[in-house]
Amino acid sequence: METYRLKLRMKSGFISPLQADTIFGGLCWTIRYAEGNDSINSMLGDFRSDRPWFVLSNAFPGDLLPKPLMKIKRPLPATRDEQLLQAREGKRLKKIEYLTPKEFISLISGSMPVIENREKPISQVSTLHNQINRISGSTADGGQLFEQMESYINQKDENNQEQDYLSIYIKLREPGLRDWLLDQFRLLGQTGIGKRKSTGKGSFSVIEMEKCELFESIKEPNAYLSLSNFVPRQGDPTEGYYKTFVKYGKLGEEYALSSYPFKHPLLMIRAGSVFFTKGGVKPFYGQMVENIAPTYPEVLQYALAFSVPVRMNGDN
Repeated sequence: METYRLKLRMKSGFISPLQADTIFGGLCWTIRYAEGNDSINSMLGDFRSDRPWFVLSNAFPGDLLPKPLMKIKRPLPATRDEQLLQAREGKRLKKIEYLTPKEFISLISGSMPVIENREKPISQVSTLHNQINRISGSTADGGQLFEQMESYINQKDENNQEQDYLSIYIKLREPGLRDWLLDQFRLLGQTGIGKRKSTGKGSFSVIEMEKCELFESIKEPNAYLSLSNFVPRQGDPTEGYYKTFVKYGKLGEEYALSSYPFKHPLLMIRAGSVFFTKGGVKPFYGQMVENIAPTYPEVLQYALAFSVPVRMNGDN
């Protein structure tokens, strides 16, 4: 599978984190509206059969990538001062969420780069809104004030230049799918992704979709890192470093208007997790989760891992 990098410029703030499954859900609705049920059913049928047309990463700010959840081996401290120094360094690194491409590649190649402090690349702003009573047309008699957290990209490169875009990494089963998927993203950008998209939140324009060879320099990988949240399937590697979280998903578009628009809670593994492998690294791991929405049994939850080869120093 060939890897591409898609750069998106947000036209507004966004409320839902742009994770791979959220992006996939938005694309499915876009394909259904643009091409009909036969097209989306054909695509999802291949995803169910472990032949995905594409594999998505989460969206990351600018050029940054998630800090790998891997154990970094350092020489044992010989003195108390060295012990304290390593403890302080460990606390400093724990606060850093994202790495530059140079730091990221160095770390997953088995080296220990110098990782610089940086400001949080995504800022969150709280805004107050009035809920309007649809009958009276005012905030009185049922209207109320509510708070909404919106996210904005706040990222600069090493030359202090603004990076006002998000990057999504994509593996395509066939190069011929590139233009088709690019068109679907352009349509999706017009409607937006996630909560409050009807008010313009989560809308974007596509800057470019270019071939990416960033992850092809890793020699003799013995592990993989996932750039997307995922659910491992039977037979996937189990030894590694990872974090989990519970996803409380919700249905979109017309399904969101049903009497029960929620999905079952789903335990997922976070992007940045690393697992040891034997015999090379596959293009993707994980699975598509079925029977996730009790109201609509045909709904399919995206839970594939966008794998990046990793060279881990230490025991396998």
